Amino acid sequence: MNLHQGTVRLTLIYLLAAGLWVLFSDALLPSLDLSAERTAQVQLLKGLSFVLLSSLLLYLILRSHVRQQARMRRTLRASEGRLNLALESAKEGLWDWDLRSDKVFFSAGYAALLGLQPAALGNTRAHWRQRLLPDDLAHYEKTIATIRDNASQEAFELTLRMRHQNGDYRWIQSRGQLQLDVQGRPERIIGTASDISQRRANEHSLRQAAAVFDATQDGVLVTDSNQQIVHVNPAFSRITGYSPEEVIGRQPSLLSSGRHDQAFYQRLWHALVARGNWSGEIWNRRKNGEIYPQWQRIRAIHDEAGELSHYVAVFSDISELKRSQSELDHLAHHDPLSGLPNRLLFTERVDNALKRAKSEQQGAVLLIDLDHFKHINESLGHNIGDLLLKAVAGRLAAQLGEGMTLARLGGDEFGLLSENCLDAAQAASLAQLLLSSLGAPFNLDNHEFYMSASIGISLFPGDAENLEQVLRNADSALSKAKGSGREGYAFYTQELTEFARHRIDLISALHHALDHQELRVYYQPLHDMASGELIGAEALVRWQHPQRGLVAPGEFIPVAEDSGLIGAIDAWVLQQACRQMVRWQTQAQAPRFVAVNVSSRLFSRGGLDLQVARVLADTGLDPACLELEVTESAVMDNPDAALALLDRLRALGVRLAIDDFGTGYSSLARLKRLPVHKLKLDISFVRGLPYDSDDVAITRAVVALGHSLDLKVLAEGIERPEQMEFLRQIGCDYGQGYLFGRPQPVEANPEPAVAAP
Repeated sequence: MNLHQGTVRLTLIYLLAAGLWVLFSDALLPSLDLSAERTAQVQLLKGLSFVLLSSLLLYLILRSHVRQQARMRRTLRASEGRLNLALESAKEGLWDWDLRSDKVFFSAGYAALLGLQPAALGNTRAHWRQRLLPDDLAHYEKTIATIRDNASQEAFELTLRMRHQNGDYRWIQSRGQLQLDVQGRPERIIGTASDISQRRANEHSLRQAAAVFDATQDGVLVTDSNQQIVHVNPAFSRITGYSPEEVIGRQPSLLSSGRHDQAFYQRLWHALVARGNWSGEIWNRRKNGEIYPQWQRIRAIHDEAGELSHYVAVFSDISELKRSQSELDHLAHHDPLSGLPNRLLFTERVDNALKRAKSEQQGAVLLIDLDHFKHINESLGHNIGDLLLKAVAGRLAAQLGEGMTLARLGGDEFGLLSENCLDAAQAASLAQLLLSSLGAPFNLDNHEFYMSASIGISLFPGDAENLEQVLRNADSALSKAKGSGREGYAFYTQELTEFARHRIDLISALHHALDHQELRVYYQPLHDMASGELIGAEALVRWQHPQRGLVAPGEFIPVAEDSGLIGAIDAWVLQQACRQMVRWQTQAQAPRFVAVNVSSRLFSRGGLDLQVARVLADTGLDPACLELEVTESAVMDNPDAALALLDRLRALGVRLAIDDFGTGYSSLARLKRLPVHKLKLDISFVRGLPYDSDDVAITRAVVALGHSLDLKVLAEGIERPEQMEFLRQIGCDYGQGYLFGRPQPVEANPEPAVAAP
């Protein structure tokens, strides 16, 4: 109930009470029959009562008014307190502008927005305008004028820049409403204000971030906590080829190249969980299928509560950088003229080879210096010299095998690293091969050149244990080669030089032997163990040197195998043996067949079946009278290819035997498929018979194995009667060795029949 309502109620009560009193007194007095004096006294009393009642009424009215005002003040203070608390919590200020007096009330919260005390703002609009940024004045005046002119009571917002006490300008956003008087005229504008500088800065930062996000050349991918893509930028689409519509809602794994294993991704996620970020090189796949390298940075984003909300990946395409790095690396490590590795790369590889080398495995470094090359430059100019260097590099590079590095070290000097050079002989053969490659003339720019070179050889780890020693030793060996008349090679040690030269001389002599019929075929008889009957003869090559006499097979066969001459020797022996078998067949007691060894080089080279067919056709020999012996190791080097070749040979009708059986690593599953007739037990197992228990056990096993596969077994190297007797007792089918007869040329024994002992 308000003050007005209470006053009206008290007045009505008073009038009712006064009226009752007058009626009561007027009705009572005549009945009392009082004297005039008493009547006057009663009238006086009546008047006093009326005064007292009026006073009481006035007192009650005043007390009610005071209490009502007190209640209103308490309510107002409570409301003001709640309003101030709300404004303070929202960090907002209150302002009230009286349009008629142009006075403005600013709350303490408003003043605090500008770092001021309330009194510092004053109570006039003019004082407030001094803090307004001049650039915003026109906008402010126009907005206020529009509101007043239109008498609009719609709420409005106005954002202005106000000078703070510290001199900075703050963005102050005012929200207000025009109040009208009872005549509908503008009376005042009341509103609140808040500092939105941080919000404006955040919005500005967001706009900048959005601009950067869209304009950056790096691809950006954002996923939620479940790794589903929620946003990508234009650079992402340009780099990957995927539009936003094709990837949003999917997982980044659609970009995976398959180049990284599971361990790589486990390390990546472990770093993200442990540190919250990861960066590194990763290979991904474009939409068109191209795999390309990225440099990628991934960061985990957490919300205010610390919960994981997003992952952000920023990546750049480093394909061009990789190509540039590769080109720079190539330029840094290769000679621009020849395209070969340069001295830097060569020394790195030599150093690495030294670290990998073991005592039982050797390598070699060869320094190659062109003889008298400076005469070319001096007489024909450096252009011709450069052309010649490129041609020489091409010739030398054509001779390279596996594990070799050829480099141009500078000027007319080249270096060659061979990481699998087993001994000095191989190194010498390699050096001779390089020298031979330069033998043919060079035809350049209408000029013909004959070039030679000197080569210095250093072996490791035998000659040296570190890079400096290897190169120094090779250089010392090169000086020796030059001092020996050039156009040759030398080792760091004289002993190796002499050995290697002997090896090369032997190879050269073997070439001469093939060309001048110095080779001979000797035949060793093969006997049936049970009957002692001669069943065949094995053809064995010998070298009748014109000066040295008969050269032992153990001396020249390994050289022939290393140099590649063994193929030509085998072919020659095959031709001679087939012709001899045809001649024997015209004689009495001729052997049933002739056995010819096939080297692993000839066996693996291909075309052996065609060569055998040609020899059989040329000589007219019955294929059943030819037995080819192939070593176990040659068959096991490439079993599938060997099986196919043996099948083709078997189809020709020739006999097939596995030589040196027991010394290789045969697979029984493959052995049973081989189309062979015979197993030859290696001499190393026969030598200890019948006393060595291991040899006895192995021999019994081989014989039993051969018979279980329906194969004949021949033991070689039989020299004593007790060996032959033991082999006969365990069922060995055939035998050969000095006990039956030594290898002999046909001239020494034109009748090949040899009686069994």
